[in-house]
Amino acid sequence: MWVEMVLFLFLMVCAVFDGFNRQIPLAVVWLGMLTAACFRAGGAMGETNLMVAALSLLPGLGFFLLSFLTREKVGYGDGWVLLMIGLFLGVYRCFLILLFGLMTESVVAIVLLTLGKINRDREIPFVPFLLLGMGVAVCF
Repeated sequence: MWVEMVLFLFLMVCAVFDGFNRQIPLAVVWLGMLTAACFRAGGAMGETNLMVAALSLLPGLGFFLLSFLTREKVGYGDGWVLLMIGLFLGVYRCFLILLFGLMTESVVAIVLLTLGKINRDREIPFVPFLLLGMGVAVCF
């Protein structure tokens, strides 16, 4: 449980910056990735082989590809954050957090569009929804 708390703190900092500034502090993300790698190497997250660690990077790498294909409509910072989440929690829980984050963001965007509060070109920060998704995924 303490690993999730450490990740939650890193995500909270990233979510605040993304929500207010529309920028993700990469230094915080890289520090989080280094922390996760040290935890894994030290055996704090159970026994992990190289294949499991590589699979945990798939959601983040997928978002990097999505960022490239959409010409950064989806930011590269979201890919970095998903890499960090994957290193901390593994591929299954990372996909679960991503699923909850995408569903929640979609519902919020549809409601705001329907109410006329935003237009279709409005950028919506994604990391706060990943933080919410992590809060839900920790319960599973």
